[in-house]
Amino acid sequence: MLSPSDIATIPITINSYGPDVARAKKYVYLSGAAYCFNIPAWKCPYCKKSQSFGYDFESLIVNKEANTLAFIAINKELKEIVVSYRGTLNVANVVHDIHPSVVSIEAGSTSLERGKSKGPEMWVHTGMINATNSLYPEVVEKLDKLLRKHNDFELVVIGHSLGASEASLTLFLLREELGLPKDFPKPKSYAYFGYGTPRVGNQAYADYWNAQAMQITRVVNKADFAAYTPQALGGYVHNGNELWIMPTGGERVCSKEVYEDPYCANSLAGLSNVHDHLHYWDVHFLSCAGADPVATAKQFVIDMPS
Repeated sequence: MLSPSDIATIPITINSYGPDVARAKKYVYLSGAAYCFNIPAWKCPYCKKSQSFGYDFESLIVNKEANTLAFIAINKELKEIVVSYRGTLNVANVVHDIHPSVVSIEAGSTSLERGKSKGPEMWVHTGMINATNSLYPEVVEKLDKLLRKHNDFELVVIGHSLGASEASLTLFLLREELGLPKDFPKPKSYAYFGYGTPRVGNQAYADYWNAQAMQITRVVNKADFAAYTPQALGGYVHNGNELWIMPTGGERVCSKEVYEDPYCANSLAGLSNVHDHLHYWDVHFLSCAGADPVATAKQFVIDMPS
């Protein structure tokens, strides 16, 4: 198996385009809004900021058993439907994060053409795909109805932390038409924006996304620890579309000819920390949690059997 340093030196062909700095700075507010406790009211600071860009709340998707959450927003002027996934905020989410295994996601899928060859099998983090599957059926149901009304809209899937992983895997399932009704309407185009995305899968999974002719922006803030995880099982790697928020200020579009540019976020791997994971530009992902400590505490209460 190739090490991350070996992988970083292999030239690859990237058909996906991005990163897009302007759009990343806009969607970060929709990503931050996913952590608020009353999203349908659309009155939290990040909700209001998103509304100023023309985004309106459409629907909430929650799995109480898995304690996962996503919401859908729509911008009729820009012709965009955005699915925003919340990251880790409770014990159940932590269990997903630390799940100690990987699983193949190609079983039963359509043929995955990468160049002229299907390529090696794709493996992804088990906890991340479990979290994704906890919401996916309802996401499909809600998108089915929306896209029938707006079939000329772009579908943008975003998230932070665990939510960024769920966004990536959801987009994979949608593009491979897994678990969809036969007449599921396709959007005009797709896009992905992830903030503090952990390494979701192996090299074959990264290859898949590098080969997609679509907008992909993976944002890493300074020495965000999540960009370097999970490591324990080995073989995980990011795709090449990285936008790095530098410690000195400003952003750098990293080299797309390597999987993980050693001169971007990887240059600070040894300094990885939680603070950089929680702050992207002027968005503090746990600010809503801090404003409502009682509701936050309830997220970490485990119901004991009677």
